This record gives sequence, C-alpha cells and structure tokens, in this order.
Amino acid sequence: MPPRLIPPSIPLSTPSEGERVVFAAFAAAKGADDWIVLHSLDLANHQRRLAGEIDFLVIVPGKGVVVLEVKGAHHLRRHDGLWFYGSDQRPDERGPFKQASEAMHSLRERLVRQHRDLARVVFWSAVCFPFVDFAETSEEWHPWQVIDRRALAKRSLTQLCESVLDHAREELVAHEEPWFHAERHEPREQQVAELLRNLRGDFEFFESPKSRAQRVDDEVRRYTEEQFEALETIDANPRVIFDGPAGTGKTMLAVEAARRGAVAGRRVLLLCLRKPLGRWLADETRELLPAGDSGAPGAGAADAAASGPGIVARTIDEHLRLAGDAPQRYDEIVVDQAQDLLRPDSLKALDLSLTGGLAGGVYRFFGDFGRPGLSDSAGLDAGDGPTALAALLAPGGPCAGAVRYDLRVNCRNTPRVAQLACTCAGMARGYSRVRRPDDEFEPQIRYWHDEAQQAALLADALLELDEQGFGGRRTVVLSPRDDDQCCAHGLAGNPWTERLAPLLVAGATADLDVVELRPSATRYCAISRFQGLEAPAVVLTDVADLDSAAACSALYVGCTRALERLVILAHESLKAKLEPIA
Repeated sequence: MPPRLIPPSIPLSTPSEGERVVFAAFAAAKGADDWIVLHSLDLANHQRRLAGEIDFLVIVPGKGVVVLEVKGAHHLRRHDGLWFYGSDQRPDERGPFKQASEAMHSLRERLVRQHRDLARVVFWSAVCFPFVDFAETSEEWHPWQVIDRRALAKRSLTQLCESVLDHAREELVAHEEPWFHAERHEPREQQVAELLRNLRGDFEFFESPKSRAQRVDDEVRRYTEEQFEALETIDANPRVIFDGPAGTGKTMLAVEAARRGAVAGRRVLLLCLRKPLGRWLADETRELLPAGDSGAPGAGAADAAASGPGIVARTIDEHLRLAGDAPQRYDEIVVDQAQDLLRPDSLKALDLSLTGGLAGGVYRFFGDFGRPGLSDSAGLDAGDGPTALAALLAPGGPCAGAVRYDLRVNCRNTPRVAQLACTCAGMARGYSRVRRPDDEFEPQIRYWHDEAQQAALLADALLELDEQGFGGRRTVVLSPRDDDQCCAHGLAGNPWTERLAPLLVAGATADLDVVELRPSATRYCAISRFQGLEAPAVVLTDVADLDSAAACSALYVGCTRALERLVILAHESLKAKLEPIA
C-alpha cells in the first residue's frame, strides 16, 4: 500500500512539474501504508524569512521525518555560488540544500517547543532532482541527501527516503549525539498522531466540506467558462443549436448566452422544461429582470407590464399558460433542455413569442440530442434525440438554416464517473475530453435482491456519505421511478423522516416552497426532474432495467449529476451487465 497522502490528490494549481512527478511516485509506492506524506506546507515561523514552504514532509514511523525539497528543472547550474534553475535567470543564493535544511530546522524547533516528547525524533532534509543526474559533491551536503533521476529509476521514492533516515541515524550515532537513542525507534504511533494533529491544525491539511464544495464549484465554473468561446466564435450567427452530452456546460452556457443578450439591450426569454431547473435559472438571472417584473416563480401577471431589456426565466409550461393565444414577443429566446422541450406545441409558442419568429429571429437552443428523451409522470417524452434534431434542421423544418455547434468537453464530472455514464448509456460518441482531474474515487455499485435490502443499502450509503462530509443537501437521491414509488420515499423511521424530503411536493403551487421548511434535508426525486442540475454526491436507486434505450438514458442522466461521489443501487439481475464496466 502507498503512504497516506495529504491532500489525497495534488491541487490543479501546482505549477511544479517536479512536484507532480514526486507526488505520483509516492502514490505508486508500496509497503508504506503506515507512512504519512504531507504536500506543500506553508511554514509560518521560518528561521530566515517571514514565511517559507516545505514541498513534502515525509513521516516514517520508527525512523524519523524527512523534509524533501523538490527542484523540477530539466537543467540547473551553480555559478559564483548562485544557483540557477532551468531558464529562470533569477539566482538562488541559498541553494536547495540550505533551503531544505533551514525549513527542516524551523519546523523542528517549533514542534519541539510545543511538544518536548518530539525532541528525540530524527528530522533530516533531502533534495530531489527528478529530471537530472546530480553528481556534484560538496561539504554542504551528504551524497545520500541527493535523490536524482538515476536514483528514482533504480529504487522507489519511499526506499530512498528511508535510506536518508538510515544514514542520518548512523550519522547521529557516529557523532554520539546525547539526545538520540536509536533503540527507541521514534516516532512512535502516538508521536506520529501528535505530529499530524499539530501540523493539521496549523496548516489545514484536511479540506473542510465547505472548502471542498467551493473548490469543486470554482473548478467546474472555471472549466465551463473556457467553453464560453463556443458563444464567442458563433456570435455572428443569430440562430444556433448547441448539441452536447451531459456535463458539457450547457446550462451555464445558456445562462451566459441570456446574460449577453440582455447586456446587449435585448429582452430575453430563458426557458427550460422542469420546475427545479427553472427555479435555479430564475435565481441565477434575477439581477437582470426587466423593469416591472417581480421575478416571483410562476408569477406571470407582471409579464405584460414588464418592459425593456432583461431576462425572463420560466418553464415552458409556465410560458404556455401565461402566453395564451397572443404571447408577448421577445428579442431573443434561449432554451435549455432543448432535447426534451422542442415539441410541436412548444415550437409553435416559441415561433409566436420571438420577434421575427423561428425563421428570422434570434435564438440559442442547448440540448443533448445524442440520446432518447426522458419521460416523466406528466407523460412528457421527447422521443429519439438524434431524430428530433435532424427534423429540426432539415430543409423546411422549424429551425432550417440554424447553425449546429457540438459541445464535447466534459466540465462537470470526474473521469471515472464520465466513463461509467458513457458506457452505461452505450454512447457511440463520448466526450472528446474530461477536464476535471481524477480524484481516485470509484463510483460504487451495490446490488439488492428485494426492496427491503435496497432500503438498507440506501440507509448505509447515506450514513457513509454523511461521514465523508456529504450530509444533508450535499447529497441527492435520484430514481427512474416517480417520487411516491421510489426507494427513498419508502425509507421510514428515524432518522430518515427528518433527514429525507422530496425535491417537489405534489400539489404545491410554488415548487420547493414547502420542503424549504427542512433546509438541511437530503432531497429525492425522479431523475427526469433533476436534469440540468448537479449535486456533490448522488445516490441512484431502483435501477432494475437496462434493456431499453430509455432506461439506459435515465441511468446516464442520473450518473452525470454527480460532482464528487456516485453510488448506484442496482438489482442483482443486472450484475452481469454492470460489473464489467464498474
């Protein structure tokens, strides 16, 4: 087993290629499962400077602690006592060995001041040159403090770090250091825990759920913003249909397209199919409401009085109900979930609502036309996506002459979730690229043979996710079944009567208003209702059929809602189909 790495994955912001190589070497090491490796420590109380940094701190039980400085340059030189790395012409007066030694002594002194029992633990420094062969010798360092390319090619990084400590201990014995007692084999288990507690408190090695949520949200938004070039490259085209699988940023692009239209002075109608996404779209664009519009969900009475540029966001059903036979016209229409929305009645309403109509107006449609549409309890079913798109764009079709733009880069999911979703759906055309890094968390598939066992598996999954920091609204439970028939609905007894709540309440006039009375509850709903939305953790229940294209499509949509964790509860009869792709 490799050592315990903190953090468990190297941040995307790490600029050093050398540190990434060293991190990967630690992650691939074996036989060091009781070791702890901390990456990138900010050192507040440095001997010479107000602040310093340790690239890697390696805690080896029974041996000691190694402060490892990494120099990832592909060539380096020392001239007149100054060190130069790669093409960087800025000189380093101290050099890597002195830098590592000073950081090590600063850290050790601070720790020993606070915890005297750590005074006998061996602290030593070393320098790693992962890309060069470093053969220089000097009185400033011992040869065994050098870990270069050749050394890494011959031995594992953990073996090399252990060798540094072995030599260091021999050096202490040879110099008869009175404080060192080799037979004590420190740090002991209690001292390791003490080191970790102290360093974690000072340097926040463990990411809090709030911090993790913010990081993932920023990550997804940053990658999606890179997709904004899709809007810019076709800005000259008034009528565009964006086609891309789940996770390619369609919803955020739809919001951005609507914002650009409003900023350009146009009155924009932003539409989607289902209420939860409609509520989210309305919240995201509330600052750009036209003058006179209240922005209340479902409140269209003010629509007739609203005027001027801005964004009106609502579901297609709300629009059809409010528009009537003589709908107010908009300068631009933006549609999300277009693969499920562009039905004949909807297209007619859009044509009447758009200045210039579909033939001559300005619109942006965003959809996933590469799969069958999802049906729901309302009986909405868009049928076959590719066929629907071909009919839209065909000569004489309602969107003939529109530009089609393919989105193929996944911005939302981790690579393992994206791969599982594509395989489950049997997608011939997957993603050209998955932007988010691999967090090494495998999607989990757990099998049940009856409803009672599935309920127990769901309870276990929710408790485990809560322990991992995905409690309450950070998890959503999705099902191909209607809300009142899904596994989550039947999960009775404490604590679930307070911890679980439907995303929508049947018969509620304003979606989400009633369930807001329990803001910390985990939500559950049908997969179809959660399209366009996402959650840090997703549990898919009631997966009992993969024979139809619609069932595979539902599983694909459900999987791609997950930002960080995915658990699938499937009937044991599907094991032969799912195990090869798990």
